[in-house]
Amino acid sequence: MKSAIIIMVKFPLPGTVKTRLQPDLNPEKCAELARCFLIDTETKVKNSKCKTIIAFSPGNKKEKLQEMLTHQHDFIEQMGNDLGAKMSNAFAYGFRKGFDRLVMIGTDSPTFPYQYLDEALEMLSEADSVLGETEDGGFYLIGLSKASMGFLNGVDWSTDRTFEQTAGNIKASGMSLELLPIWYDVDLPKDFERLRQELMIAPNRATETAEWLKKI
Repeated sequence: MKSAIIIMVKFPLPGTVKTRLQPDLNPEKCAELARCFLIDTETKVKNSKCKTIIAFSPGNKKEKLQEMLTHQHDFIEQMGNDLGAKMSNAFAYGFRKGFDRLVMIGTDSPTFPYQYLDEALEMLSEADSVLGETEDGGFYLIGLSKASMGFLNGVDWSTDRTFEQTAGNIKASGMSLELLPIWYDVDLPKDFERLRQELMIAPNRATETAEWLKKI
C-alpha cells in the first residue's frame, strides 16, 4: 500500500500562532515555539519513512517554509472556508496522488510518540479511519484509507466537542474507526508547563523544543 503523512502547518508569524500562551510568552516567543513544534513534527514524521505533504497557510509562505524545513516534502496551500474544508481538500489531494493510506497531523502535540504514526498506518490496513484524541476534546491525528470526507462537515472545531462530533460523524457514515491512545495539545499556559516538565525528563521526544526551552 502507498502511504503518506499530511502535516497541517500555519507559518509561525508573531501574533498569529500560539496566541493563547500570551501573556506568559510574548508574540515573538510564541512564534519561536511554533517553529520548534514544526521542526520536531517534521523529525517525527521522517522517522516513519513515508512520503510527506505539507498543507500550509498563508499561501505566500511556501518559500519561507522550504527554507525552514530540512527534508523534501510536497507542498500544497490550505484551501477552504474552515478547518474541515481545508482538511478535506488536503486529503483529496493525497488520494488524487494515488495514496491508499493518509495520516494527517498538526504541530500542537509535539511529543506524541512517533510509533503512533506507524500504528495508525497499520490500523488503516484494515479500517477506514483512525483518530487520536486529545485530552481537551480535539484530536492530534486523523487517518483515512477511504476517500470519503463528508464527515468533516458541521464539526465545531477547536472545542471540547470536536473529537466526539468527528467520531460520531464517521460512524454515522458507515465507516469503520480505530482509536489511538489519548495525548495532549499545547494550547494553554498549563499545557506549556506540562510540556516543559516532560521535556526536562525526556528531551528526545521533541529535541528542538527542548533546546529552545533551555534558553528562555
